[in-house]
Amino acid sequence: KFCDMTENTDTKQEVVEMEADVLKTLNYEVGNPTIKTFLRRFTRAAQGNCKNPNLLLEFLGYYLAELSLLDYGCVKFLPSMVAAAVIFLAKLTIDPRKHPWNSNLQSHTGYRPSELKECVLRIQELQLGRRGGSLVAIRNKYKVHKVMAFPRFEYVQQDEFSLI
Repeated sequence: KFCDMTENTDTKQEVVEMEADVLKTLNYEVGNPTIKTFLRRFTRAAQGNCKNPNLLLEFLGYYLAELSLLDYGCVKFLPSMVAAAVIFLAKLTIDPRKHPWNSNLQSHTGYRPSELKECVLRIQELQLGRRGGSLVAIRNKYKVHKVMAFPRFEYVQQDEFSLI
């Protein structure tokens, strides 16, 4: 049928080859973007031009994202917003003295801190164990991770979100 659309200027084999080229270019990612899709992109943006990426940011980001995936309260947020909120919270957790957001992150994510507040607070409740009591398996998975010992980042308090 695609050959008919091109008035037979392309053969069936050429159309199949073009489809294969498109799929390779897209890394075979042809579904809807997920939190992980956005998280990879936003993590790179958060790290800037750093030659040595912050593995702790990446690790904590994946942990928080995984917690959010199993919380029904996070379903109402777009995957891009959850990923942006995860980066915000991970950066705030790692260094609570420094504002976690900047113009580069705002440009890459499309979100201002004020737009992330509700989502950040929801994920923080999961991080602190106030919600999602059934998420023990995820917490244990990250506690025993062999690549990086998972420190207990539970000291960020609600009043720290005056930064938002």
